Formats: sequence, structure tokens, C-alpha cells
Amino acid sequence: MVLNAIISISVFFFVIFLIIVGFKKPKSIKKKRLIKLDYGTAPILGVMILLLTFTINIDSIIKGIVGSEAIKPYSIIMLFMSLAYICISIDLTGFFEYLALKVLKASKNSGRKLFVYFFFFSSILTIFTSNDIVILTVTPIIIYFARTAKIKPFPYLIAQFFSANIWSFTLFIGNPTNIIVAEAYALNFLEYTTWTLLPTIIAGFTCLGLLFLIFKRSIPKKIETPQVDPNLSIKDKKGAIFGMTCLILCLFMLSISPLFNLPLWLITLVFALIVLIRDILHYRWMKKHQLNSTYNLFKESASRMPWKIMPFMVGMFILVESLVLSGWVDLIAFSISSISKDLIISIFSMGFLTSLTCNLINNQPMTILFTQVLLNESLVVSEIIKFGLMFSLIMGSNFGANFTLIGALAGIMWQKITHDKGVQISFGEFAKYGLIIMPIVIIVACSVLTLEIFLWF
Repeated sequence: MVLNAIISISVFFFVIFLIIVGFKKPKSIKKKRLIKLDYGTAPILGVMILLLTFTINIDSIIKGIVGSEAIKPYSIIMLFMSLAYICISIDLTGFFEYLALKVLKASKNSGRKLFVYFFFFSSILTIFTSNDIVILTVTPIIIYFARTAKIKPFPYLIAQFFSANIWSFTLFIGNPTNIIVAEAYALNFLEYTTWTLLPTIIAGFTCLGLLFLIFKRSIPKKIETPQVDPNLSIKDKKGAIFGMTCLILCLFMLSISPLFNLPLWLITLVFALIVLIRDILHYRWMKKHQLNSTYNLFKESASRMPWKIMPFMVGMFILVESLVLSGWVDLIAFSISSISKDLIISIFSMGFLTSLTCNLINNQPMTILFTQVLLNESLVVSEIIKFGLMFSLIMGSNFGANFTLIGALAGIMWQKITHDKGVQISFGEFAKYGLIIMPIVIIVACSVLTLEIFLWF
């Protein structure tokens, strides 16, 4: 048992290490590897090691896919992938770029207005899509306008990134980590947002105020915005209207799902299939008329899908299951029980603990691990405290991404995009602002969440 515990925890941290370094491409290594160890393959390697050392068995692997009554990995993956396809399909029509350029035009050459506008644009877009979509879509546009206007993009990029990872807390669909915890506790769409909306709004405005104070001197009052017609960014107007209609209807169906007792993943899958069928029919029509540009866009939708998230999440569920079997989760649950005697202390402790743990093991593994901790029988706390711990865990999984660049996959992806576009942002430079701003934001958000629970219960 002791040997299994040592092996399971060692393999878990080894996989986390591979995930983090897997995004780096050392210049000295020119030979291509047959298998690239990254966040898609590293967890599978970890599972194979556990199998070969007899730390887990086939039953553990089956549970990592099918799950238990509380956590069903397949439903989480289906829900996330379905929403991802809908949002990517809309993005490829040029609609999100169109909105971003409209925001740019609305600033009327004011650097400070643009800073605030981009913060709120990223926030609103995150609420209705996800933080990953915002990072993929808005980041290149910010770098483009900054290069054209000959200004430093750093303040605008930080504002965009911080807002995406704060406002992703709002809705069930804003972050895969939200889905993991909400599914485990059978929270419906509206019930989830009822508790997260106010803390997110207060946290979002707090973050904006702090960012503005810090960057006030480095944001130019007047800028020369590029003269670009936003309408030119729309590649498929009918597709944009169709996709947005499907997204809005999907969100509406998610909100009323308790009335029909429908699983959320089934609702999102149906709408994703509707969008996919439309895309296939449109592609065939365009190909028939020999318009190859749409064919390239169709292929890009498949290439942009986060396919690696499937082996990543299944692998991490299995790895966490090995921690459950070897007693680590029991130990963590017992430790949290000892400090969770008071609602205020519990919410604040969990908020900071999970935020900081994100930057040790990344936010999705952290969320899977702590979700199992909160479901563990060794966690002996009152129902009201467990309720508070649950929402502060979700909060930490979102806000923790703003402390350092390795707090979430979104941060690693964001750094890669900025690097490829010629903008160098170091780990220390990013962390400097994260460590100044986010503790204050977490204190404010935890205070609002605590007040909500006190007033309700």
C-alpha cells in the first residue's frame, strides 16, 4: 500500500511536469520525436506506468472513462467538445473578429477607452463562449492593432487574459473545470449561475479597476487605430447568423433543462450536430461551385478542435483515481476537514489553496483532484461548508490561471500565441501582475460568496 502510494503520487507529478515542459520547444533539439509528450499524451504515459507497476488495474481505467454516479468523465468531455465545435464554427465565419474590430473602431483613437472596451468585450465573449475561444480569437487582433498603432500590446493583452479567466466563472460552460465540479454535484445551469454571477461581477470590476490603476501611465491617451472595415472580416454571414442562433438556443435549453430532466451533454451534442450538418452541406455546396476558400475553412474547424482534451481528461481522471485508491485523497480530505470548521475560513482557505495549487499542477488536474476530495467520505464538514467549498473550488480553478502562465492550459496556449506573433512575455513579468492583483480579487470574490451563502442559509 505504501509503495503504491509513492508510485501514484510520483507518476502524478511526473505527468504534470511533462505537461508543462511539453509546450516548450528547445532550439537545440531538431530531430522529430515519434511521440510528442504534451498534455494529450503525457497522462496516457502515466496511466501505462501505473498499469505496468500494478498500481492500478483495468477497473480503474474503466472508471476513468465511465466514472461514478457523481463524476462521469464521458459526459464532461461530450459537453465541452460539443460547445467547442459550435464556438469554433462561429469563429471561422469571422463573426468574433467582426465584433472585435467593431470594438476597436468604437474607441475613436482613445487608448484608455480601448483598454476598457477590450476588457469588457473579452468578458462578454467569455460568458457566452469560453475563455479558450477568447484567447484564440482576441489575442491576435490585439497584437495586430498594437503593431499598426505602434504601441505596446502588453497592458491590453493582460487585461484581455485576466478578464477571460475571471468572467469564465460566470456560466457553467465558461471553463471545463466548471463543468467538472457542477456535474459532480448535479448543479443545473441556472442554479450554478445564481451563485456565481454576483461574485464574478464584483471580481471583474475590481480587477478592471486595479489593472487601470497599474497601467494608467503606460496606456497612451491617443492612438492611431488601423482603418479596417469590420464587415470585411465576415466570411460567411449566413453561417454566422445560423451559428449564433444555435448557440443562443443551446444556452436557453441548458437553462431550462431541469424542466425536461435532460442531460446537459445531450443538449449540447444535438446543437453541435445541427451546426456540423449545416457546415457539411455548406461545404458541399461551395465545393460544387468550386469555391475552395470555404473548403480550407472547413478543414480548419477540424484542426482547431481541442482533440487532445479527451485523452488529457480521461488520463487525469485515471491518475486521480490512483490517488484515491492509494489513500492520498483521504489524507487531503482529512486535512481540509481539520481547517474547515467555519464558513468564512473554509471559503477563503479553499479559494486561495486551489488558486495556488493550479500553479503547481495546472487547473484541470487540480479540479479533478479536489472534486474527488470534496466527495470523499473523510471530508467531515457541514453541508453549508461543503457548499461553500464547492464554489470556492470552482472560483480557484478559474482565478488561479491569472497568477502565473502555467496555472492553466489557457495560459500556456496564450503565451505560445503571443510568442508566435513576436510578443515576448516572460513568466516573471506575467506573475508580477498576477501576484499583485489576484489576491485582492480573490478576497473580494470570496467575501461576496460568503455573504451570499450567509443570507441564503
